[in-house]
Amino acid sequence: MIEVMVAIFIFALLVVGMTVTMGSTLNMVRNDRNRSVAANLAAQEMDTVRSTAFEALPIGQSVTTQDVGNVTYTITRESEWVTKSASAGACDAPSGSRPAYVRVNVLVTWPAMRGVRPVESNTIITPPVGAYDPVTGHIGVKVLDRDGKGEPSISVAIAGPTSQSQQTNSDGCAFFAFVPEGSYTVTASAAGYVDLQGVSAPTQPAGVVVGAITNISFQYDQAATLSLALVGKDTGSAAPASSMGLYLHNTHLTPETMSVVGAGSPRTITGLFPYADGYEVWVGDCAEADPAYYVGGSRTSVAAEPGVTTTASIPLPEVRVIVQTDPGDGTMVPVPNQQVDAAGCAGTFSIGQTDVSGQTVFALPWGTWGIWVGGVLIETVALDPTTPPADGDGAWPWDLPVIQ
Repeated sequence: MIEVMVAIFIFALLVVGMTVTMGSTLNMVRNDRNRSVAANLAAQEMDTVRSTAFEALPIGQSVTTQDVGNVTYTITRESEWVTKSASAGACDAPSGSRPAYVRVNVLVTWPAMRGVRPVESNTIITPPVGAYDPVTGHIGVKVLDRDGKGEPSISVAIAGPTSQSQQTNSDGCAFFAFVPEGSYTVTASAAGYVDLQGVSAPTQPAGVVVGAITNISFQYDQAATLSLALVGKDTGSAAPASSMGLYLHNTHLTPETMSVVGAGSPRTITGLFPYADGYEVWVGDCAEADPAYYVGGSRTSVAAEPGVTTTASIPLPEVRVIVQTDPGDGTMVPVPNQQVDAAGCAGTFSIGQTDVSGQTVFALPWGTWGIWVGGVLIETVALDPTTPPADGDGAWPWDLPVIQ
């Protein structure tokens, strides 16, 4: 029995080893075949480039796919102008230089590469004599993300004495060479992208001078979305008064603070530039509502990420109004259905009515508020983020008892 078990164990080891070896061999054969096909596709793409009339050769990035043997290959071609002795793309060339060659890069990839390097092919094409009017200039457009890295596959168009469009290459460059001199409008556009001011298709003017490169730069990235909940800072159970103004601040905004129209909670704000330092947010339509108005006060900081919805809460001070009556026998009886309102520099809000226990709890922006019960001003309360309230039982920092 022991000999049989040992034999089975040795046989199992042999089978496992053979299986691993066969799998590795098959993977190597498959990868070699894929690389061979990719190399042929890259050579085919280069043949297409060389056989295309120079004036018709598209500048920028183009992506195509081709199925071979049930494998989908992605062919990315980038064509860009470069200057003589250039160490970078034409968009980074100084204005005194002139584009001299077109550099073409072809990259072929396929699914499940498993660490195999893509197939890459490069060539340089010299424009034929007389291909372009020498009395022309150039526009170099660089599109950068929030971190200053080039954004590929962004559509860039120029409109003026001539109109053209390109897709930015992997460096975020779109270079328009040998265009007539004059005034142009340059536009960047891509679905779901915005510039620093939240504009989806930003424009810039560009003046082309003969023999010079006009450099234009856009900071352009996937839009961020914020979902902001207005919550009571003490217990979290107080409902915020509706229709309160919401404000977002960043020093790159023009002006630095933007207001968001809306009501209720949470509020979703879309189309925001994903600043690396995020946004400072607060609630309330006056200076006193801004926590930064108070010495030592601070706004709520919210991160913003490209193409991502960030959820955050904006804390507001909670107020509880307790309406009771004294029937004369020493007991206090709650008074329900009493209308409660609040008025301050941030607006006038109808809070609602007291419940069966004679209470209503609500959240307001920071600042000085007059609290009204049944149309009568019962107290003025200063909600200060840096000063502990004088009233309160711990759970409710701002308690306002009302005896009727």
